[in-house]
Amino acid sequence: MITVTFHISCKKHSLTKTRDVVSVSKHNLRLFQSEEYNEEMIEVEVGSEVNVLDDVKEIYEREFSEALAEYNKGKRSDRQIPDYLEYVSESKKNDVATEVILQVGDKEFWADKTREQWNAMKPLLRDQLEYVKEIVPEFKIASAVTHLDEDSPHMHVVGVPVATGYKRGLSKQVAKTKVFDQERLEKIQDLMHDFVEHQMIDHPEIFGDETLKPKEKGRNSDFSKEFYLRLKQQEYEKLEDKCQEKETQIEALDGTAKEMKEDIESTVNQYVDSVVNTEMKKEFMRYATLENPKTTLGKLVSKAFRTFKEWWDKTKKPEVAEKAKTSILQKLRESQTIVDQRKEQQSPNLNRNNIRPER
Repeated sequence: MITVTFHISCKKHSLTKTRDVVSVSKHNLRLFQSEEYNEEMIEVEVGSEVNVLDDVKEIYEREFSEALAEYNKGKRSDRQIPDYLEYVSESKKNDVATEVILQVGDKEFWADKTREQWNAMKPLLRDQLEYVKEIVPEFKIASAVTHLDEDSPHMHVVGVPVATGYKRGLSKQVAKTKVFDQERLEKIQDLMHDFVEHQMIDHPEIFGDETLKPKEKGRNSDFSKEFYLRLKQQEYEKLEDKCQEKETQIEALDGTAKEMKEDIESTVNQYVDSVVNTEMKKEFMRYATLENPKTTLGKLVSKAFRTFKEWWDKTKKPEVAEKAKTSILQKLRESQTIVDQRKEQQSPNLNRNNIRPER
């Protein structure tokens, strides 16, 4: 007996944010280098070949633009939703999209099948996709990609579950839990189980006398090894993004710490140089003013200072003294002028106070 898979992405593997869709896009469209995969053995059935997120954006524009315009009408700018996809991604209350895996049989079943039998599965997966559209019309397909380069042929379907009739928020919203609630999911899986069973009967060249394993109640799907690998890859990419973010923060902190250290070192060096220069000048003047220097250095500095002082007294001192005297006298005159002006301002008041009325 073989299994049929109709798996809905859920819990920590849900496509909650736009970056989760980007991660799925890398895997589904083989947008990275890996020896395990062969991009020539995948087939894009729906959507672009370069970016699943762009396909999801088109769905949002088509399905929600009218409801969004209606919701924003008459509201203050700070209460409006400019971009519904971005709003859903940031709110974390709903998944921006949902991924479904379609698969019949596991690695053991497909291990001894020919390449022709693998290729013959492609139209059957396409028929399953069309049947999904028929039984779940609220699930708007953005991307569907068939993989033939792993353990078994299967299809990745990314779509946006849409529901209407909301009283709060937009009248039409993305709604994974409403479209794929437990009761509805079981009904869909039962229908898919019957559909695949008929496919197997109609294609003995692929399935021979194999029969389909009865669906186990309460299970989302029978997981394939390939699906587990892809989920691990998504987890790794998320961890890698977080590590990169932390590294960037650490580098920024290191840079700030380095700048602070350099500023402190510069300030300390400037202060030290100032102290050293001040002490040097004091020491020089101590030597320069010695009356009877005894050391060679003292005699040298004292002689140099006397020579400098003789030159200063003859040439520069008179000029500097004259400028200083002129400046001081000017300031004294200015001060006297201010005093005289204040006296003049106060004199009328004094005279007025001395006047007495005649009796």
